[in-house]
Amino acid sequence: MPFSLYHSLPSITYHLLQMYLVRIGKVLTQKGLISDFQLQQALQIQKQTGQKLGEILIQQGHISQLQLKQVLVEQRCRNFLACSLLTLSTLGPTFSITPPQSASSQSPENQKVLRLKPKSNVGGTLNSTSQVSQPDPLPLTIAASHTPTVATPLKGFCHPLNGRGYLSQGIRGKTHQNRMEYAYDIASSIGTPVYAMRAGRVIRLQDKYPDTGGTRANASRFNYVWIEHEHGYRSAYAHLQQGFRQRVQLKAGDWVKAGQLIGYSGNSGWSSGPHLHVEVQSQGSRARFSQTVPFQISGSCSTLARKAS
Repeated sequence: MPFSLYHSLPSITYHLLQMYLVRIGKVLTQKGLISDFQLQQALQIQKQTGQKLGEILIQQGHISQLQLKQVLVEQRCRNFLACSLLTLSTLGPTFSITPPQSASSQSPENQKVLRLKPKSNVGGTLNSTSQVSQPDPLPLTIAASHTPTVATPLKGFCHPLNGRGYLSQGIRGKTHQNRMEYAYDIASSIGTPVYAMRAGRVIRLQDKYPDTGGTRANASRFNYVWIEHEHGYRSAYAHLQQGFRQRVQLKAGDWVKAGQLIGYSGNSGWSSGPHLHVEVQSQGSRARFSQTVPFQISGSCSTLARKAS
């Protein structure tokens, strides 16, 4: 990215870019080429000598010259994509603040209807005339008459993992088609805390499948939380860790604030690796997931939670 364009980003985008540009040490540890301890040792030597990190690790025998070259290529690709996504977000398209990586992760089946049994204790659809008592710390940018598009996405959603993980599949990805066109997959370790992206009512949740991943045959065998927001829009958080419900004490009908802990990232359902599948859906029946819509992630959930308290 040209230097002038990089520094012309809005301040919040520039700040996020600084947060999410991946460093070579992170790539090396993620690939298992070095341990965290070896990285810290090399960083201390780098501080003292001013040498490049890769050169130090080669000298210590932790990696080879070929491995360093491969990792540098991957780092450049990931950072280029991170810059591209953040720059595009200033022009209007759906916003994702973490860079993609080559690792693939599958999502709930995009063709098959997800049949959910409605419960009688779930409250009615939220709309502009039935506001809840708790304040939403995010700007209210969901209008009943607004039709979300990539150029004008729904706004006011915070990062469901509070900035952790990396984007392993974006909108219109290999498995993000048809109903799931505007969904995201965020690769993350099993047990990573998951937060509500926006205040709303829990209308359904499921917690009974193991974190073993699987093929398309497991497309409907995933743990999830389903939250309804203003004007019938719903956010869904899928592939959650088995046993999350008891840990967060959540049930259908509960009101949650933006930034509230609602579960933990797992590997249940149709998945080739641990990740969180997240989407925002249009109005529809509570018996099945509806069509996804473009939405924009506005920033850290923890910051918003502190403002709300």
